[in-house]
Amino acid sequence: GQFPKVNTAEDGYTWTSPVDAYPPQNKFGLKGMIGNVWEWVDDWWTTQHSTEPLVNPRGPPTGTEKTKKGGSFLCHKSFCYRYRSSARHQNTPDSGTSNNGFRCARSIEA
Repeated sequence: GQFPKVNTAEDGYTWTSPVDAYPPQNKFGLKGMIGNVWEWVDDWWTTQHSTEPLVNPRGPPTGTEKTKKGGSFLCHKSFCYRYRSSARHQNTPDSGTSNNGFRCARSIEA
């Protein structure tokens, strides 16, 4: 359809899709990593990033906006064009929309 006025649901979903609606998207077998909902992360938002290579860099200890990653079903090249797992955006912690969510995760022993 013509974003944002017409959603043809040609993918079978008018809004979000179930996490297992599409095949794994990477060698780890992860599904639904980008393009369904922006995913809230624990980090506070910042635009000040190190240029050094880092492993699991943390955001600042405090802030007013939280970081979210990945893009959502509402992203379109005329609006945000961010279907990438490395895409970042921000919102206040009290924001609630149909295109924001979170992913539960846990560490596993190697």
